[in-house]
Parts: sequence; C-alpha cells; structure tokens
Amino acid sequence: ATKGQVRVLGKPVRSGIVPLEVGLAIQEVTLYPRLTGRANLALFGAMYGLSGAELEARVDEMLERFDLGRWAARRAFTYSAGVARRLHLAIAFIHRPAVLLLDEPTQALDPLARQVLLQAVAELLSQGTAVVITSMNLADLEQLAHRVLVLVEGEQRIHEETAHLVHRLGSAVVEVELGEGGEDADLDGIEGVLGWTVEELVLKAQVANAARTLPAILQRLERKGLIAGRVEVRPPSLEQLLLELVPAP
Repeated sequence: ATKGQVRVLGKPVRSGIVPLEVGLAIQEVTLYPRLTGRANLALFGAMYGLSGAELEARVDEMLERFDLGRWAARRAFTYSAGVARRLHLAIAFIHRPAVLLLDEPTQALDPLARQVLLQAVAELLSQGTAVVITSMNLADLEQLAHRVLVLVEGEQRIHEETAHLVHRLGSAVVEVELGEGGEDADLDGIEGVLGWTVEELVLKAQVANAARTLPAILQRLERKGLIAGRVEVRPPSLEQLLLELVPAP
C-alpha cells in the first residue's frame, strides 16, 4: 500500500506530525551536537510537555537507565556511535509514551547496552506500552515481539503471533552430518518429525520432542546403513523459520 490513514489511541495523525503520545527513534541518530547529553534530554522532554521537577526526574532516570551518567555533562558531538545511539533512544523513552516506534534500535550498541535497551523495552511492554520495532536483528524480535510482520518487496508475507510462528518448528531442530549416501536419508513416517531436509549431506529435522524423536531418527539412519557424524539439537529460531516461510527472490 502507498497510502492510508494512521490512528494513535483512536485519534487520526496529521501528516508530518508525531503525536505527543508517541516516542520515536529513527535509525539515524538525531541529537543537538553542541548540547550536552543532559541538555538534549531536557530539551526533548520539554518538547514532549514535561516541565519542572517531573522533567528533571525523567532526565535523571534516563541517564541512569541507559548508563549515560558519565557523559551527561559532555557535548553530544564528542560521543562515540554507541553512546550517541543510547542517548538517541533515551530521548524516545523520556516521556513514557503510549506508543514507541523503534527503527533498528540495537544498531551500534555493544552487548551490554543492547541488553539494557531490551530490558527497558520489556518493562514498557509490561506496563501496557505498544511497541513497534523494525529490525534486521531477528534475535531482538525473538526476545520482545508478540507479533511479527514480514514484508517482502512491499507485500505482506507473514503477520502472526511470534509464539505460533516458532511453534511451526516444534520444540527443537535436529541436525545430523551424514557420510557417503546421506542424500538417500528418509525420515517419512517417524512419529514426531514435523519436517526434514537434506542439503550437502546435512540432515535437518524439525521435531516435536527431541528426547523422544532423536533415537528413532538415528535408528532409521542406521537401518539404511548411513553413518551419522556430528549430531546437534538446537532450539527453534525465528530466523530459521522466516528463511523457510519466506522464499528467496
């Protein structure tokens, strides 16, 4: 679709205007480089309608939540990419929005800062905030998203609850490296096998219960005279599921 209407909390949104109820952090970091971190937070907080003691308290809260205290008095142009992004995200959180829009929020974040962000988003979700994340990092979505929407060349391919998507893969994925003749492996008819493939002598099977199904898989391979090398059992991942459900162009 190239046009339509947007409503936030039941109210229509005017073109080009972000409602006060919305927190927005686009992919490109947006700060006032000559202002300090504290001043940036105070300025954007005031734009969102905060003032006085409430504004001061929110600024202090964001500095602590995103571990920005040591940079609070420094001008933003001196920040590294990771610190600048943390401040950029803190600005989107400062007014405790009803709707939070995040575009590639973990880009340029180190592992610790990423976990801080994900925890902050999880807390907002638990408080009833609606969060929309666009991301190529499927691990982030797997931790946070209740629903996943996948667009391919502007067309909707998937729009479903995350739990239902992951359930399609069962409880685990069994991966077995096979020797010569491995392309002849056949798992049809084995109870608990939800689907399977063999590529480059690697057997991958989605199973409902790995503890029950793995012995049956190995017995089938043995009866066919196939030698099993490395055997690995992995939990299902959203990335794997999307690769299977969304064919490559």
